[in-house]
Amino acid sequence: RRAWNESDKEFWEQFCISGTLLRKFGVSPLQYFWINETRFKCNSISYVFDFNLGRKLYCPLEEVHKWYSNTTKECIQGYSQLPETGKVVLLTSSLKDIMCLEVLGYPSIALQSEMQMPEEALIKELKGRFNWVVVLYDNDFSNEDNPGQMMAEKICGEHTLINICIPSEYRSKDISDLIKDHGIDVARNFIKTSLPHEISLLY
Repeated sequence: RRAWNESDKEFWEQFCISGTLLRKFGVSPLQYFWINETRFKCNSISYVFDFNLGRKLYCPLEEVHKWYSNTTKECIQGYSQLPETGKVVLLTSSLKDIMCLEVLGYPSIALQSEMQMPEEALIKELKGRFNWVVVLYDNDFSNEDNPGQMMAEKICGEHTLINICIPSEYRSKDISDLIKDHGIDVARNFIKTSLPHEISLLY
């Protein structure tokens, strides 16, 4: 691990994510990392996400080796930071999106993959702790199959949840891109106007 620097600040500020929030969610900057007994030097800004059940390495500027991980599907990102109870919780795509939603005032979690179906026990627990469970997955508008929305609809059908989707006209596939591309006020308005009226009245 290394000290935070100006490059880190510039990267995360695009998404309105502060150093305090990064520390809350177990994100640290890296200089080197090991895979088994082999040490690798980070070629560009890189981060480790520490979870109770493993770690993820995120190298956002790399084209090929952007992610490394030893997590399994049992590792639910953002789960440890959830409030005990609340009005609404979102199921989203990544830890970066979780932190962006936290900035907007909404607790959320993410599975290890958008293609993973959440366990019935997890959804039942969330429904017991929160009034509403909402899915906000990627809008892969450039992909004809749009796998993020296909899976969101499947999850909502299986578990009777609410799906909200970033409009394709924004050309932003997820909430972190929406903040970066259009600003936090647009992102906040999107969430508020996309939620059912009875939820929006709570915020």
